[in-house]
Amino acid sequence: MDTSLVSLEVVELLSRISGQKLRPQDVTPLVVFLTALISILRGVIIIDKMVAVEEEERLQKTLKAFVNAERDRVQLIQRILKGVAKQQVYFNPGELVTLTALFSDSEKLLLMGFGYEMSAADGDFDIREQMYLQSIGKRLGIDPRHIAVLDCVFSKEGNVDPEAFAEVKTLLDPNEFEHHNSVFAKAAKHLSSLLDFK
Repeated sequence: MDTSLVSLEVVELLSRISGQKLRPQDVTPLVVFLTALISILRGVIIIDKMVAVEEEERLQKTLKAFVNAERDRVQLIQRILKGVAKQQVYFNPGELVTLTALFSDSEKLLLMGFGYEMSAADGDFDIREQMYLQSIGKRLGIDPRHIAVLDCVFSKEGNVDPEAFAEVKTLLDPNEFEHHNSVFAKAAKHLSSLLDFK
């Protein structure tokens, strides 16, 4: 995602979520990605009305991996974390679409992969979490076959379409994220390893 293409709408949305007036130069690709990621992960945690300890631990572990790459924006990310919960951004797909408008297919799939990992964190792949993730994937314009691959892999049910699986592996290839901050390539490598493991 090219920061120069970040719209004023995204800057205003992040300002509202964080409760802080932001300038375009405050909004890095990683901050935008993290806001979308926090929203989806929080949505998965909240949707079944049971917040498992494993889910909170998974949220902290996932965020820590990304936040370390944005040390100078830790306070902003903390404000975004609180703002997402307070404003329930995870229940507003329009805001997620705004945040991800400039994301590549690989970036959107990376987001969804972490959502699915969160759903499986407590050992119970809840149908409400699955429906939430499918709905978000559809709103973000992700190929339904790719969502079906994540469904199969993380629920450990059904048969994976080999062609769609190969496409998902290609989209999540760490090389797809080389032009990003290195944390994206590490995240893609992590998710790819989960797909290999399953």
